[in-house]
Order: sequence, then structure tokens, then C-alpha cells
Amino acid sequence: MSDAMLKTSLAGKIRHLRPFKSEALLPLFEAVINSIQAIEEAGDVKQGVITVRIKRDMRQGNLAFNDEDSSRPNITGFDIEDNGIGFNDDNYESFQTADSTYKIAMGGKGVGRFLWLKAFDRIDITSTYLKPDGALAGRNIEFTIADGIREVSGPTVVNDHANTVVRLTGFKEEYRTLPSAYKSSSKIAQRIFEHCLTRFISDRAPTIKIVDDWDGEAINLHDLYNKIKGHIVTEDFSIRDSSFTMYHIRLYETHEKAHQLVYCADGRDVKCRSIGSLLGTSVQFDDDGKKFFYSAYITSPFLDANVDEYRQEFNIPDKSNLYNNDEISMEQIEQEAVQRTRTHLAPVIESVEQQKAEKVSKFLQEQAPMLRAVVKYCPEVMKEIEVNTTEEKMTQTLYAYKGKAEYEIRKSSDRLLKTQAKSVDEIEAQYKVLTEKLEDFQKDQLAGYVVFRKMIIELLDKKLCLNKDGKYHNEDIVHDIVFPRRADSDALGFENHNLWLIDELLAFHTYAASDKRLCEFTTSASEDRPDVVVFSEVGDDRMARAVSVLEFKKPQRKNFDEDPTKQVFRYVREIRKNGLTLPNGRPVTVNESTRFYCYVICDTNVQQIKDFAEDGNYAKLQGEYGFYNYNRNHNAHVEIIAFDKIVIDAKQRHKAFFEKLGIGG
Repeated sequence: MSDAMLKTSLAGKIRHLRPFKSEALLPLFEAVINSIQAIEEAGDVKQGVITVRIKRDMRQGNLAFNDEDSSRPNITGFDIEDNGIGFNDDNYESFQTADSTYKIAMGGKGVGRFLWLKAFDRIDITSTYLKPDGALAGRNIEFTIADGIREVSGPTVVNDHANTVVRLTGFKEEYRTLPSAYKSSSKIAQRIFEHCLTRFISDRAPTIKIVDDWDGEAINLHDLYNKIKGHIVTEDFSIRDSSFTMYHIRLYETHEKAHQLVYCADGRDVKCRSIGSLLGTSVQFDDDGKKFFYSAYITSPFLDANVDEYRQEFNIPDKSNLYNNDEISMEQIEQEAVQRTRTHLAPVIESVEQQKAEKVSKFLQEQAPMLRAVVKYCPEVMKEIEVNTTEEKMTQTLYAYKGKAEYEIRKSSDRLLKTQAKSVDEIEAQYKVLTEKLEDFQKDQLAGYVVFRKMIIELLDKKLCLNKDGKYHNEDIVHDIVFPRRADSDALGFENHNLWLIDELLAFHTYAASDKRLCEFTTSASEDRPDVVVFSEVGDDRMARAVSVLEFKKPQRKNFDEDPTKQVFRYVREIRKNGLTLPNGRPVTVNESTRFYCYVICDTNVQQIKDFAEDGNYAKLQGEYGFYNYNRNHNAHVEIIAFDKIVIDAKQRHKAFFEKLGIGG
């Protein structure tokens, strides 16, 4: 029979086909779908059998490599055999006709066979079919770019039933070597199964077997379906007047490495959309110890009607049209599907988000407190951090977002210094000059932070002196310099509090609260407001090994209604009895073994303070700058410490750094 209809334009048509390198096995999928359609055309799909044989280069022998794919010889082609209706005269005529509409009612686009020659050198077809008079006949067909379609004369094998074998031979290297051209029979079987999954769900799939001629391994796709069918949840929804069906599927055994939406048409998958970022994780979910990737398969008559001829895209706009409210977009379908996905997966998503929050919190506490504000001001960073993210990757990600957070961090730094309007005026010029100089010479972050510390020490020193009215500042001014009032560590970046003025170790903590009622961060009913409480050394068992309590008094205050050490012991009792409740609701235990470090910060040359220290059997600190005692009953180390000592000690600790940067001591 003449092949003139295709021969002259075949090479050009195939050359202009859209590449399908992200799905190198697409020609194989098309062949399997053709076999399914042939079985449907023949009658009862339940009686249909399709066998896909994987053909390999046997000259390579049994290669010894470390992984499953590399240990197998290269794939040279596939044989697809079915007991469908076969290449009768009508089907053969359609096969010879470019862009045939013969199978349009089945979703056929008339281009599938051209995809074969895009990735394979030649196609050979042997078919036994039933003639109109009921007799069986055979047909041999060759299909190549050079010669087009030819019916080959000569001996024809005629079976005792309808039977067709399509041989895809000469798998081209440009497709064979792609990652999506899996080499193992199990991966190929899984991918064919996922491509045709909606047919299995709707009970419209024949028996499909994948057989590897190299080792004889045989896989029945119904066995794969039986493993997941108990985990499929069906949900219907509508957008405008179009109905959609969504299948929520947990794939416990899949070679996909992402959570995805799979848009289907005519019983096969067409387009996949990775949605890991929308679900908060791209790693596997955990279902009582069993790992799974989630896929949502979406079907609809609307999708069937709008799939393009190559079945790789849809003729549907990506975005909604403001001028045509009746038009459905892919964006609308995705938004509706993702919303239903998040509802369906709510328990596992919540678990993942909790694990990520704890991982990041621990990392920031122990490794990178200088990045603490990033999560607060750029919460979207959590979408890029996985449960299994390495510390190196987490550091890179947080630093990438630090630039976005810098403006907010600087605003918080300003608020730290704005204890009152005039206090900002006093340091504004110096701060501006120093920071601009650092920018000019591109000093690194550490240098900037050391300069910032020097400025804070000088500000504290200045605030301990008489103001222009001849009076001492209230303790609130000093309080805000060390840690702003009515704030906690979740709301402040590492640079935005100055607990290091008291003790460097206080900067590395799990949680700190400033001027907050005890009932706000513990289970206590007490309305008392400790100036600052710091929980540190919290282990994996959520036990606080150390708690610090800071109490500030106005510089040069002469009269006290209560011994300030008794005041801090009152807080210690409440905290030890009630523990800590973190902002995320997680409890931290405080028990008898927890050590307390209590600091009463005041001017210690006041007689009443000396009397309190004497009555409590306190020892003098070196240099007459305060008093110390250990209270066994409270397991508490207590210091009544002078403001001057804080400034002197801070200057001494930083002297070498200041000199190194050439900014004096």
C-alpha cells in the first residue's frame, strides 16, 4: 500500500514536535494508552491484557555497579503487546492519516505515533485482527522517518485471537540518557502506573504487566494499585459551572521526589505541579512511621476538552482574566486544589511545621542567635527550611533572608535606644557617623556589632549620670537599654537586646521576658512583673537547667519599701513552682535542680542596700562594687551589683576589640 500521504512531510512534522525531555518515556505511555483504547474498542476491558517488554542491549552482559539502574544494560526499546481490536482496515487507515480524528471520542489527538519516531529509530507492528466477515487476518507494518508507513509483504503470523505487538526499537541516546528515562523495570512500571492511575481508580484499566527481558522480572500494575487504593480519598468540587474530581493519594512507594498536583485528561496524566513550597515541605510526610509523598490527581470534562494535541499542556490561561469573569484559569484550579489539599493533610502538615519550628528555634538559640529576628520579620523563610535541612543550608538560607529583615531589625534597634526622645538625640550623630563609616569601608557584621556595643556601653554610662535637670534617670531607662520593656526574645533580634552587659552567657538563651506578668509566660496566676527573666540551658528534655532574674532599681535611690533580694526570691518561688510556657505553647520544666542566678542592679553605696546585704549574710564583691550570696533553699546565686561595675566590667571585656578596631576603650 502506498505511503505517499505521510512520506513527504513526516520528517518535518517530527522535527517540529515539542520536545518532551522531562518525560522521556512519553512515547511508551502513548503506546500503552493506544493498547488500552484498542481493548476498549474490542469490548470488555476486564478481559484485556497488555504486556510491556523492556528490551536491553544484551551485549553489555551483567554489569556490576552499585545502584539498581546502573547494574542493568541500556534499554534499546520496548515491545507493547495487547489483545485489543488490532489494526483492522479502519484503524490502519487512521494510522496512515496525519492528525486523524478517528479516536477523538476516546481522547485521541492523532499525533501519538509521531512521538514514537521522535525518540526511537523505527517502529514495527505485527497485528492480528478480526475482519467484517469474522475471519482473522494479519498485518505487518514498518514505520520510519525515511520510509514513512509501509505494510510489509511476506509471511504474516495470524494468531487464534486478535493480538497486536508494537515494537519501539532504537531508543535514541538524547532521550535514553535522560533522568526521566528510567532504567529499572520497577521505576518504569511505577511511572506507567502513575500515568494511567485515574483509569485504575475508575476501574477502567485492563491487566497491564511490565516484563524485563534481561532478568525476567514481571510486575503487574494492579498489584501496585492494590497497595495504595486503601489510601485514596475522592473529593468533588466545582469552579463556576465546571465540575472537577480530586483524588487525594498517599504514595508510599513512588519514584517521584515531590508532593504534586497532577492534572489529567482522557484517563492519563498531562501536567504535574510541584506543591511542596505551598505545603511547607518538599520532603516525605510521616504516617505512623511510614513515609509517603502526596499526589492529588485532578480530572474534569473541562480538562478533557482543553488538553493540547501533545497532552503536555492545557489550552487554559495561567491567570484569571479581569475582563472575563466566566473564564477558568489554571491559577483558580490550583488555588482550589491546594486549599483542599491543606485541609486533607492538616494533621501531617501541622506536625511538620511544629518540627521545623523546633529545629529552627534550637539552631537559633545554640548556633546563630544573631539571626533570630529573620524568622520574625521574614516568616516566609520557613517555607525554604525543611525538617532535614543541614545546619549549613539553614545558615545560608537565613543569611539570604537577613537582608530582607535588616530594615526591620534596624527599626527595632532604634526602638531599643529610644527610651525617650532626647536620648536618641544624644547619640544620633555618633551612631550615624560610625555606621556610615562602616558602610564606606565595608566592615563586616562583627565589626559593626562591636561598634554598636561600644555605643551601648557609653549610653548606659551616660544614663547613670545626672541629667540636664540635675536629676537621675528612672530605672526604666537602664532597663530598656539592657532589654526593652514589655517584649520577649521571640519579638527581638539578637542585636536588639543587651543582656551581655550583665553576663555574656545570657545572650544564648531559650526564652527571655521583660516586664511581663508571670501569668503571661508561666502557669502562675501571679500579676507580678519581674524586670527580666531569662531561661537558658534548656535540654532536649525541655528542662531548664538555669534561670536568671534581673531586677533594676533607680540610680542613687535612697529608700526601699522592701528588701529587693526578697522580691526576687518571690519571683523564684513562682517560677520554680510553675515553669515556663513558650509562645508556641510548649512547656519548659523548672524543678528543684534548676539553678537560679539573681541580679539586683542598683547603687550599692546606699546605706539601706548595705544593711540588706549585712542582714542576709552577703559577702562583698571585689572592689566594693556589690555583694554576693548563695541561698541553698532556693538553689540561687544572688548578686547585688552596682551599676558602675556593669559598665567597668563591660569596658574591660571589650577593650581588646575596641583597640583592634581603632576606636579606643
